Amino acid sequence: MAKPSEQDPARAIVSPPDGATSTATPTVHDPSSEQSTGTAPAVASETAGRRLSARWVVIAVIVGYLLQVGWRIWLSRNLYVPAAHADEDGYLVAARALAGGAGGETTDNETFRRMGYPMLISPVYWFTQDTFTVYRSVLVINAVLNALVFPLLYLYARRTLLLSPRTALGGAFVAAAMPAVVFYSQFALTDSVLGTMVIAWLVLAHTWLAGTTARLRVLGALGAGAVAGLLFVTHIRGTMVVLVHVLLVLVVLVLRRSHWATGLAAIAGAGVVMTLDPILKAASANAIDSAGNSPKSTTIDAVTTLSGLGRMLGTADGQLWYLCVGTFGLGAIGVITAVLPLTRLRALRGELADRAAGARRIIVTATLFTTVLIALSSSAALPPNDNRINYYAYPRYIHMLFPLWLLIGLTGLLAARTRRQALVLGGSAAALTLLTGAVVSIRTRLHGWGRFLNFDSPELSFMGWRWDHIGVTRPTIVALVLLAGIVLLIQRPRWGLTLTLAGMGLVVAANMVVATEKISVPMEVNQYRPGTPLIVREGYVREGDRVAFAKEQVVWFVQYNHMREIYWTPLLIWDQTEDPTPPSDANVVIAPYDPPENVDLETWDGAKYGFRLVVTDPNQRWAVWRKS
Repeated sequence: MAKPSEQDPARAIVSPPDGATSTATPTVHDPSSEQSTGTAPAVASETAGRRLSARWVVIAVIVGYLLQVGWRIWLSRNLYVPAAHADEDGYLVAARALAGGAGGETTDNETFRRMGYPMLISPVYWFTQDTFTVYRSVLVINAVLNALVFPLLYLYARRTLLLSPRTALGGAFVAAAMPAVVFYSQFALTDSVLGTMVIAWLVLAHTWLAGTTARLRVLGALGAGAVAGLLFVTHIRGTMVVLVHVLLVLVVLVLRRSHWATGLAAIAGAGVVMTLDPILKAASANAIDSAGNSPKSTTIDAVTTLSGLGRMLGTADGQLWYLCVGTFGLGAIGVITAVLPLTRLRALRGELADRAAGARRIIVTATLFTTVLIALSSSAALPPNDNRINYYAYPRYIHMLFPLWLLIGLTGLLAARTRRQALVLGGSAAALTLLTGAVVSIRTRLHGWGRFLNFDSPELSFMGWRWDHIGVTRPTIVALVLLAGIVLLIQRPRWGLTLTLAGMGLVVAANMVVATEKISVPMEVNQYRPGTPLIVREGYVREGDRVAFAKEQVVWFVQYNHMREIYWTPLLIWDQTEDPTPPSDANVVIAPYDPPENVDLETWDGAKYGFRLVVTDPNQRWAVWRKS
């Protein structure tokens, strides 16, 4: 009779696949040494071998991490100013306010406003106030924190998925280089650090459930709770992580897998860190003007009306399809291998009865629940009237979980001991991808035209090679072809896995290079064109000036650029179309300006109010006026 793991590749997370080991290092039995010299030399030799192996793994992790950091810094080498307005501006100004500097206006609302990311980057303002130096420094911080995904994925692969050190290193390195992880490190956004946080939470939660000592379990519980709380303080989707964390504690206590005091520590860790949210908001409340609208009514509509429910489920389907496509189909295999064991109650009870196997099953299930809850809640909150076609397949909220699903799918595929099992898994994943993709295709065709931002879909744009509108058919075909290649290649003895990982690595690297050149760089080019005055660097506006900004008729993002440049005081915003008289306490005004030969724009004439013209921007058509 075949072993259970041979019959069911979905049990891959509890039964090590080919080449995998358990979390404990295996011992080597050498009868010849035992007969001639006794057991002591053999034990000493085994211990030395383990230490050598562990030493090389540590070196590989450190070198891999440094390579990941360098890769991110190299990709962002030509990026100097924010382009994802107004989110980046809001985080940067909030960070400045936390460091004791001037605040400003953001498009956040009180529901979505979080201060965790500004807290992480605020120390930059202790050393410089120059907005361009600040931004470059923030991207370096992003690279350092974002690249931590690699060692954390290695720990997840080793402890939760039981992959061998070599496979875990290779798989984690490729997964950490995915656009889902790397792309947003090029922007001052929470997306740059959320992947690191959510994987750290799962790794610490596994330490809590499978730790070999009581002290280790308590530290794991406290750490997991603290990181879950930090996710809450960093972004609204952290609310779902905290919810899953609480459910995790309840399940563990009901199953008697943890002492109640340790469970309390897991809750306390989250609760204590979550108090940072109101504390940081209070610290910056007077400096930040939140002008955004709350999605409360949209969210309520999604769960109280049939049309809203259909919209939520359809958008969540689009996120699942994108997960399948963006992970070359391995994410689909991962979802299948995570869901199926939950439907087999007798086998599930057997898994949970074993401490190690039960811990692994619980962590993978927590990964699944986190993905589903974030997908549903974000789909409910996305504004239906925004006419943004991306929302039909919007991956950003679950992007941080893509590398985990790639590894879970890889593990499930490696657990297939026969070609037939691998083909069944691949066929099931292809069916899931086609089914979810069909729903997306129908919805986008019925909707017709909508605004498309390739910023929201770096993988989709690359795989379909369409950078100006959404595509479903072409990315689906490309993903299925790649999936077929992976399924066939990974079954080959000796070099199959190595070639598979190398191939995926080349694809994700090419994706990032192309996405940077076709998305990130073009987004930034329009911000400061040649000839655009750098008003503070070039001395047109000086520290101590009180600056008023005429918001109407000037390109909208110029306000945010100047808000960051002018670091010592908030901008005085006024509508010059209603009252052309500037605020009385302003000695400098930034207002719309058209050259005399153009009549498109209503130029604000500062001479009427005692101001003299200082400098103009012929690109974005604004001017700086100083009181005479």
